[in-house]
Amino acid sequence: MNDIKTPNIEVQCKADNYFSVKTLTVLPHTQENWLTFFNNETNPTESLSVLFNNAGKNDLISTEKRQYVELIISLDPSVAADWEFYGNGVEYCGADSNCQYNISTEITDDDTLVLRIAQVEPTYEFNGVDKDNLEKVVEVTEGKETEYLPISFRYTAKHVPSGKIYMSQDPKIIVRRPGATY
Repeated sequence: MNDIKTPNIEVQCKADNYFSVKTLTVLPHTQENWLTFFNNETNPTESLSVLFNNAGKNDLISTEKRQYVELIISLDPSVAADWEFYGNGVEYCGADSNCQYNISTEITDDDTLVLRIAQVEPTYEFNGVDKDNLEKVVEVTEGKETEYLPISFRYTAKHVPSGKIYMSQDPKIIVRRPGATY
C-alpha cells in the first residue's frame, strides 16, 4: 500500500488552485488482475493516495469545501474495442467513514470513467460504530486522527465479444485530510 506521507496526488487549498485532475488507464482482463496505470507510466499502481491540504493562514477556509480530485480513467487502448464500463463503472466493497467525503462516478462514451472525490473532512476514526447491528441508532464520536480513509471498490466492465460482465480486484483509493492546523 502506498504510504500517505508520499501521496500520488496532492490537492492544494488556494483560491486559484483547489482541485486536481489526473488521468489513468485500466487494463481489464477476463481471468487475471486488472492493472491501473497513471498515464505515461509503465508500472501499475495497486492503490493510490490523495492528500487534501488544509487552508493556510492566509487562505480562505471556505476553499476546503470546494476542493476535489477528479480521476479520469480510460480503458487501455489495446483492449478498448472489446470492453466498455458497465453500470456506474464501480462496485463499492467498503468505504470507511464515507460520511467524511462524497464520491461520484460518471461514464462517458462507454470507455471513460470519471471518478470524483469531494468534500473531504479531517480523517478521524469513529468510535462507537456498530457495523453488525444496523437495527438501532448509535452515537459515534470522533476518535484519534487516522492516517487515511480507504475506499475499496471494483471496476465493473462488460466484455463486449462475450457479453459477460466482469469486476476487477480492489484497486483501493486512500484519501486523507489532516486535522485542523489553524
